[in-house]
Amino acid sequence: MKKRWITLTLTAAVMAGLCGCAGNSGTSGAGDTAGAKTEAETTTAKAETVAQTAKEEKKDEITLQFWEMNYGSDDAYLETCEKLIAQYESENPGVNIEVTVQPWDNYYQLFLTAVSSNAAPDVASVALDLPDMYARMGEALELNDVVAEWKQDGTIDDYGEATMKSFTYDGDQIAVPYMVGYRGIFYRSDYLKECGIEKVPETWDELLAACEKIKEVRPDLTPLDFAGADMGLWHYFMCFAMSNDAGIVKEDGTPGSTDDRYKAAIDLFKTFKEKGYVADGVLGHKSADAEKLYYSGKSVFWFTSFPASIFDYPEILENTEVYSAFKGPDGTAVRTSSFSDALMAFSQTKHPEEAKKFVKWWAENSSALYTEGGCWAYPAKKSFFSGETFNNKVAQGVLNKIVPTAVPCTWPIENIFPGFSQVNGEQTMNYSAQEALNGKVDTDEIARIQAEKIQEAIDIATEE
Repeated sequence: MKKRWITLTLTAAVMAGLCGCAGNSGTSGAGDTAGAKTEAETTTAKAETVAQTAKEEKKDEITLQFWEMNYGSDDAYLETCEKLIAQYESENPGVNIEVTVQPWDNYYQLFLTAVSSNAAPDVASVALDLPDMYARMGEALELNDVVAEWKQDGTIDDYGEATMKSFTYDGDQIAVPYMVGYRGIFYRSDYLKECGIEKVPETWDELLAACEKIKEVRPDLTPLDFAGADMGLWHYFMCFAMSNDAGIVKEDGTPGSTDDRYKAAIDLFKTFKEKGYVADGVLGHKSADAEKLYYSGKSVFWFTSFPASIFDYPEILENTEVYSAFKGPDGTAVRTSSFSDALMAFSQTKHPEEAKKFVKWWAENSSALYTEGGCWAYPAKKSFFSGETFNNKVAQGVLNKIVPTAVPCTWPIENIFPGFSQVNGEQTMNYSAQEALNGKVDTDEIARIQAEKIQEAIDIATEE
């Protein structure tokens, strides 16, 4: 509205000058000419004053570029973001927030290109691997003041200590927790009953036995359903590896794939393929393909991140239950993997204090993304787990069955270890699962090459 008012004022001033000249067009003489000149000069001076005032007002305003990752499945998410931004702008006159909802496809390269070309956004929601990466590059704005205020007013208790700690670097808070994506399993309870499987599998052996039974009774069904052609593949693979006490790296920071417990997960995925427990062409399946298989009633166990789209299929939902993960033969606990995304500000911003202020506000006030925006992730802020949005079968299943077994995807390392950004962003860990499902490479060789890939990422990250 302010820009429109300036335009109209300038136009009125110019029109006033034109009208003044037209009014004296029928007369002549030096006095008239001098009067017209004086009036024109006055009009020009007024216009210059208005322009200067507009310039000063504009000078006092700032604009922050906010990149929000696409956590919603339709226009409702963007609309909710814009509604929240309008609220922030009304509470903070002179600050404009321009939001862009970014797709997850190729997000790693998207941010890397922007940062490398000095075109980073001021603030962004990011995957968990990016804050550490950009902190090492000197591109992350520290948020120590935000956390200090939260410690003072008690807000810090609304976040998990381990999650908050994972976004620190060299003693600084480089990001704050935002969304959490949990990995686990939907399964068809009616199909298990039909196939005579009375107990939900809790171990790898029980899972394999259940898959065999399903193939015998319902050969038209795919026992295990997951996407083999996108970054989610290694997420599900690592749920099995972690349930067998094997991580991407060991506690000493060395590659974990050479451990026998990791190799057992490779052999398990080979068995899935050899026995026909996964879909034909699973390596070409993307998330949408896996989703379609389950929603069409053609699969039993679906490894997923629990999308809200299941509510669009009430008949499927009625017979669906949530199950977390399995315990490996050498595992000490049931584990499933979680991914905590974050809010961060980039040091390239020209308005660091306003960027920090917006990060804090957005973290504290974005609950509407879940209640109105159809967000498919879960909040890192505990108090957001309330109301009708989370009072449903799926959300309660996640809260009661998934959350208690969830560990960070970097387990057994608490913080983001050097090289994880590349491991995650370049989907390095997909190699183990893809080669296992391909079935053409020896297990020891898969483990060895995977270790080389992990070590290469670590070496690059620790180069001086």
